[in-house]
Amino acid sequence: MTDTRRRELAGRQAAFLAALVAEGPVPAGFDPARVAAEARALHRKRRRVLARIVTAMLDAASRPVPSDLDDRLDAWLAGRPHRTGTGFHDQAHAFVATLPGPRRRRWRR
Repeated sequence: MTDTRRRELAGRQAAFLAALVAEGPVPAGFDPARVAAEARALHRKRRRVLARIVTAMLDAASRPVPSDLDDRLDAWLAGRPHRTGTGFHDQAHAFVATLPGPRRRRWRR
């Protein structure tokens, strides 16, 4: 495979990934409805993982877990597409910082 072909393929893969997890436009050649369905499934998975981490963080800090955690996470995630270099723990810390109540210093794994 030539370097030009590799760069072209990498660009197409990046565009497809952006459509799935970063609210990017659907690239040509893909069914928008199917891409949207998969993007929704990935969003639900992201919310589910974050909910587990946030719950553990709040429990460790003896803070109550909001009964509407999923709704709050959905609202917080809106407009915050997943970005390269950010892990789930970083996102969970950022979310917990938006919740009312006492704050603890950030702990490291």
